[in-house]
Amino acid sequence: MPELKYPSEVFPGPPGVTVDVPETWAPVRVGGTLLSCRRIDSDQGFAPNVVVRGFQRTADFTMRHALQELRGFVSDQQDGHVDEPFELTLGEVPFLGVNVSWTDPEIGTIVQIHLFAGSRRGRIVDLVQATGSVGGGDAQSAYAEVQQILQTIRVTK
Repeated sequence: MPELKYPSEVFPGPPGVTVDVPETWAPVRVGGTLLSCRRIDSDQGFAPNVVVRGFQRTADFTMRHALQELRGFVSDQQDGHVDEPFELTLGEVPFLGVNVSWTDPEIGTIVQIHLFAGSRRGRIVDLVQATGSVGGGDAQSAYAEVQQILQTIRVTK
């Protein structure tokens, strides 16, 4: 009987991801993520955080689809807003980015930076989505810190 194995050439695991965080941040285990972290101490009720998720999609999946899914989520939020997408390269990997925001009834304004990178492997697209979130009274001052952390992301295959 043949043995199937994961990860393997036939069933590869997700891409590797690294991110550099300040000493004032710590890892946090969150189900469904490749990695996640947050600021340890926050004067506000919402701690700035970064979450990286990995997905496998069919070959017809594009970054346009990823943006459509995100737009759908944000449009369901109070005062939901999606900025114009932008492109950047981190390491040697091209990313598509977009900022979104909405109003949470308990926290106030939430702002997220989303970065998407994809690579094709045969009939599969490996998608990495990194999301930095800030919120509440701390949102404006924490944005630059989260942005700096996101700029350290490196994706390996």
